[in-house]
Amino acid sequence: MACRTSHPLLAHAVISVIFVAALTAAAQHPGGGSSPAGPALATGNTFSLQILVRNRGGSLVDMAIVTLTTYTGQLVGQATTRAGQAEFNGLQPGDYFVRVSAAGYQAYSREYSAIGPGGILYVDLERKDPDSSDASGPAMPVLAPKAQKLAAKAAEALQARKPADALPSLEAAYRLAPGHPYVNFLYGVYYSEINDRATAESYWMKALQLFPQHMNSLLYLSDALLRDNHAADAVPYLTRALELQPAAWRPHAMMAEARLSQKDYDQALKEADRALELGHAQAVGVPFLKANALVGQGNKDQAIAVLQEYLREKPDDPAARKLLESLRVTPAPPSPHDPAPVPPPGSKP
Repeated sequence: MACRTSHPLLAHAVISVIFVAALTAAAQHPGGGSSPAGPALATGNTFSLQILVRNRGGSLVDMAIVTLTTYTGQLVGQATTRAGQAEFNGLQPGDYFVRVSAAGYQAYSREYSAIGPGGILYVDLERKDPDSSDASGPAMPVLAPKAQKLAAKAAEALQARKPADALPSLEAAYRLAPGHPYVNFLYGVYYSEINDRATAESYWMKALQLFPQHMNSLLYLSDALLRDNHAADAVPYLTRALELQPAAWRPHAMMAEARLSQKDYDQALKEADRALELGHAQAVGVPFLKANALVGQGNKDQAIAVLQEYLREKPDDPAARKLLESLRVTPAPPSPHDPAPVPPPGSKP
């Protein structure tokens, strides 16, 4: 039988990284916006990205909505193209997603890595088939500059674990933009920080009603449900997260935890392996999930090997070490293919 699946290290590794990335992005990029300025330039340790939107014939596309998010789905900024151009300034090095939508064209999205002195990204839009439906949904609604600054200030306080300091800015942002998913997401974080989990979940659900593609709300709500041992309720939200970002390791790790809670060991192992493949060293705690899935399958020796390798890299993980010690002293469960034991001579049947 696998051990309890709510591994504290995994929960903190997955969600706290999302939290820091999301709120740091908000604090660092309160503005965003479009500008017909020249090529992207580096300013100190930050960069700017110029996006040029064209159709397949090479003509520039005006009034396209360009949305830039962090790799975890948090809004960095949004702009409307002028002369086919949009620009985002003050980017920190890291991975981003670019999403472009324009009337009459298919939605466009791709990953962008800001690792050099900035750059120009060329986006070629395809005309939409009149008979097709756009399954990707609408773009993230624009947050007005004043509300964006207030939300960024609230996010900074929440990142510092100071919910009381965040509340005035958050209330002001909500008065300006009560129907914006990011503001509702932040309210969920605020209530989570003051241990009102029911209200937190209600705000994350509202954010998803407003914008079903809001990645952070999907992940935070899923995490809350997993912590409440409601894995079956978390699975649909995690499935949506994986549809939005199939190459992100964190949703796979959380899905592995959900499947493990449901004793679906084969699927838990598959998701854990995928999380490790995508996240590598970042996927802290996932080997613990993989080992639990292997134990559930009856593969004790493989579980021991996984834990031994993991503990060489992370020797200070008490949960993984405890599981390893228990496996070393516990006999392996019998295989259904093993022959039945032979009774000793003279024993009664």
